[in-house]
Amino acid sequence: MKNFYAACLVVLGASAATAQDTGDISVALGVSSLGGNIEAAYQIDPSYRVRGALIGGVDYSYEESDDDADFEGSIELGGLALIGDFYPLQNGWRVSGGLFFSNTELSATGTADIEGLGEEAVEITASFANDISPMITTGYDLRFGDGWSFNSEVGLIFTGGIDIDYTATDPLVQDQVDDDPDLQEAQDDAEDISIFPYLSLTMSYQF
Repeated sequence: MKNFYAACLVVLGASAATAQDTGDISVALGVSSLGGNIEAAYQIDPSYRVRGALIGGVDYSYEESDDDADFEGSIELGGLALIGDFYPLQNGWRVSGGLFFSNTELSATGTADIEGLGEEAVEITASFANDISPMITTGYDLRFGDGWSFNSEVGLIFTGGIDIDYTATDPLVQDQVDDDPDLQEAQDDAEDISIFPYLSLTMSYQF
C-alpha cells in the first residue's frame, strides 16, 4: 500500500507540474505541413489557452507533364491561424479549434491540349476555396526544464475544396479552354479535396 500511495503522489505531482498558470505567455518555433511555424500563446487559465500562428514561408516547385498538358510553376503554402486550446485534464494533452486564414496558392504556365484546338498556352492559378477555413486539432505539450516544451499537433483544415482557374494566353480561345472536358474534370476533382491535413512540431518557451 505504501508503494501505491507513493505512486499516486508521483502522478499527482507530475500533473501539477504540467499545469500552466493563468497569464503565462509562450512563444514557439517549428515546422508544419504548411511550412515553418511561429506561434505565440496566452494562458487564460489552467484549462484554456489562445494561440496565434504564422505558418508557411516555403515555395515548392511544381511540374506536370503528360500527353495532354505540360506545366511548371510554384506552390506557396501558408497563412495565419487563430486557435483556442482546451486542456480537459489540465496536463499536456489538448484539443483545439480555430480559423485558418489562407494565402496558399499555386501558379503555373504551360500548354494544354484543348479539344478542337490542339496545344494552347495556358496559365493556371489554384487556391483553397475558403480564404478563411475552420480547423480542428489535437496535440500534446511535453514540458521539461524551466519553461521549455516540445509540442506536437495533428488535425484537419476544412478548405472547402480547391479552386482552379485556367486562363488562355490568347483571349480569343478562352471559351474553348473553359469548355475543355479534361480541364473541367481536373477542376471537379480539385473541388472534392475539401480537407487538408495539418501536422506540426514546435519547441516553445514559457515566460
